[in-house]
Amino acid sequence: MIKIAVVDDEIEFVEILINKITEVCEKLNLEFKIDKYSNGFDILDNYKKYHLIFLDIEMPSIDGIATAKRLNEFKGSAEIPLLIFVTSHDELVFEALKSFPYSFIRKNKIESDLYECINHANSFFKELHQTIVLHTERKDIPVIIDDIIYLEKIKNYVVYHTRNQDYKVRSDMNTEFINISKYGFIRPHIGYAVNNKSVQYIAADCVLLQNDINIPLNKKYRENVRKEYFKWLGGYECLIISLN
Repeated sequence: MIKIAVVDDEIEFVEILINKITEVCEKLNLEFKIDKYSNGFDILDNYKKYHLIFLDIEMPSIDGIATAKRLNEFKGSAEIPLLIFVTSHDELVFEALKSFPYSFIRKNKIESDLYECINHANSFFKELHQTIVLHTERKDIPVIIDDIIYLEKIKNYVVYHTRNQDYKVRSDMNTEFINISKYGFIRPHIGYAVNNKSVQYIAADCVLLQNDINIPLNKKYRENVRKEYFKWLGGYECLIISLN
């Protein structure tokens, strides 16, 4: 069962959003439970109950961005809950990106955005503990894909940097990227590939990952990296246009 929280101070919109979430979950044949909160402080005390938290960006007392920052501090490296920002102002999205949200729901395109978001999140939950086998020099090792932060080409090896340790595979980046790209990885440079889930933001010449890891972004990869990342994030072409 997917447990969902809706956090918004607008009572009428909360009911609209809950109804739309219900329609999408039923269409996808998902078991679900939805709770509602009228402010960010209440969800800070209850976030561990949920898989998905929908946060309105504009709220009194503590807004959605500030709430998300606190939630990220609380949950640390934990993947769940996933945070989804809800907004009627596209210009707030750029500031919200710093809080590393999972996706965005635009109030004026709620139906299309919501279906894409929940469908994507459901796939994410299914793949959360998916593993791949890395053929290292000494043995074959199963590694949880979500634990991989980025890949780096060093001489005749590709190094898989994970949350716990590094694994060296005698291979080339083209081969390894083909194997890993379907799991939500992008290639910002000829010598690197990064996990979308580790990206904090994409700048003009680099990709900043969690723990202040800075990966170079080559000019020839820039457009495709942005396209693939925002497609993974939620498919908002308007963001890609604005970032160019």
